[in-house]
Amino acid sequence: MCEKLRQKHMAELFIAIDPDYQGQGVGSALMSTIIDLADNWLHLTRLQLTVFCDNHIAIGLYEKFGFVTEGKLSNFAFTEGQFLDALIMARVVN
Repeated sequence: MCEKLRQKHMAELFIAIDPDYQGQGVGSALMSTIIDLADNWLHLTRLQLTVFCDNHIAIGLYEKFGFVTEGKLSNFAFTEGQFLDALIMARVVN
C-alpha cells in the first residue's frame, strides 16, 4: 500500500498499432489522448514506457511527445534467435 501512495503521480503505458494502421496518425492520436488524460484529469507528472531499441518509428513518436531516454535494458527480450535491447523512456512534467 505504501508503495502505491509513493507512485500515485506516475503511470506506465503500453501502446501497439496494428501494422495495417501504422503511419496514419493513430499513434499520435493515442499519445495526445493519453497525455491529455494524464495532465488534465489524472494529474500525473510522470509517464514512462519501455520500447525496443530497433523500433525507431515508435521512439520518434515518443520523443515528439516529450519523452526522453532514461536508460537501456540490455538483452531485454529474446526473439528469432537473438537478444533485443530496450529503452526506458519517460515524460516528466512539474
